[in-house]
Amino acid sequence: MLRLEASSDVPGDTSGLAGLQQEVVDHLRVIGNEMAKTEKSFRRGRISSWSRSMGELARFLDSVKGRKHVVYFSEGFDGRLLLGRQPSAEDREVQEDLRNITTGQLQFVDTDNIYGNTGLQVDMALMLEQFRRADVVIEAVDIAGLRADLPSAERAHNVGQDALFYLADDTGGNLYQDANDFGVQLGRIMERSSVTYLLSFKPDQIAYDGAYHRLKVKTDAPGRLVAREGYYAPRPWEELHPFEKGLIASGAIASAEETNAIALNVLAAPFRAGPLGAYVPVIIEVEGDTLLEGLEGSDLPVELYTYATNGDGEMKDFFTQMVALDVSSTREAFGSSGLKYYGHLELTPGDYLLRVLVRNAKTGRSGLSTVPLHVPTYDDQGPILLPPFFVENARRWFMVRETTPGNQPSVVYPFTVNGEPYVPAAKASLTERDEARLCLVAYNLSSGGTVDVAGTVTAQDGSTVSAFDLTGLERTVTGIDGLDKFLATFRTDGLSEGDYTLQVAMTDPVTGAQRTNSIPFSVY
Repeated sequence: MLRLEASSDVPGDTSGLAGLQQEVVDHLRVIGNEMAKTEKSFRRGRISSWSRSMGELARFLDSVKGRKHVVYFSEGFDGRLLLGRQPSAEDREVQEDLRNITTGQLQFVDTDNIYGNTGLQVDMALMLEQFRRADVVIEAVDIAGLRADLPSAERAHNVGQDALFYLADDTGGNLYQDANDFGVQLGRIMERSSVTYLLSFKPDQIAYDGAYHRLKVKTDAPGRLVAREGYYAPRPWEELHPFEKGLIASGAIASAEETNAIALNVLAAPFRAGPLGAYVPVIIEVEGDTLLEGLEGSDLPVELYTYATNGDGEMKDFFTQMVALDVSSTREAFGSSGLKYYGHLELTPGDYLLRVLVRNAKTGRSGLSTVPLHVPTYDDQGPILLPPFFVENARRWFMVRETTPGNQPSVVYPFTVNGEPYVPAAKASLTERDEARLCLVAYNLSSGGTVDVAGTVTAQDGSTVSAFDLTGLERTVTGIDGLDKFLATFRTDGLSEGDYTLQVAMTDPVTGAQRTNSIPFSVY
């Protein structure tokens, strides 16, 4: 049993037992206050760690061109840990701190409660500066409205809203409070960000050092101006984080802006695979000298990305592949030819845009090509003609074919004539007075009569250079109902050096329906 007795030996103690009890209470208050500080310090530490991670995300997002919007779904965190507690007669802690200050009992006062934590404020300021510099706007959506375990009064006064407002407002975004219907909130975000004015400039000289350059934008227009505060100079490719490299590829594919630092040509053709779909082989030819430019050493890692999007911008199928090549003994031969890759997509009828990106993963050089593709419905619409295929000698290229999972059903290689496989050219390169073999593939032709085939060559400006009949037309046996293949000969007589397009017209012998298709080629 603990026994407390009054003692007059304690200086200034005039209250006996009551004074000693008060000392114990005060001591326990100090301990409790320190425990509360420790708990708050732990919570601030978690927020600081989160802010550093978010700052890294902002730095990565700088790799993506243009303005970015980050939609942050959260209840936030206790804003009082960052900003302090606002004066309020209803806040017990605030009133107690004020009482302790006026009575001189500063040992009981937590100044962070009143003014906020300086260290945490610095961390948050650095994070938000990273977002502003990377031209990223945070749209904060308070999801406290989804919680069913809180009374409505508490949901209406979510202590995390102050922090969420701080994040959004400081980057030019908005706070969307008490969201319990994401459709409505996301609609508001889309509406708010639907109109953006673009101002651009091009620096004369810029060093690849990652340095930050400040920008200043002014306007006389009324309202709130939200603009990026500056930009980072690009950094050397080898210094980029893999995540940043991935974002750069994603941004290039999404923009569909063609580039030719690496020269490539793409051929895609929809072969019937069933009543509701098509097997679409995609052949990518990459010029070897552009792949090798700037490469040190003999290891050549090549990244290939192919995405098919419909008219609404929705991605319907894709494939990606990393090809690791060793050019230590074949560098000269590879430079004079290049890489030829065979992959495929599976698509339903409709119109698509193929976005093909090829990148040297070691140097960062890349090329992007876009190809429109129409996948027909193969039934009840008359003849269908695929692009004319130039039968090419595969030995010119370093051939690589897609790798497919073991559980994926195998598909018959579509490029065959009389049972013999061939490799079509994405863009045939012919000499003057050359003679090239063509394979024509058609569906739904009538079985009787003679098929009429004619060709037209057009220049890059669209003007007609010559019209001719293909010679040696031979209708082959396919063994597949509704599928016809023809062999023909194409000559380049009379064509000077340059780039051209070959357009082939095929006429059904019974119905008279005519179908056309084309493919590019060059003469050197």
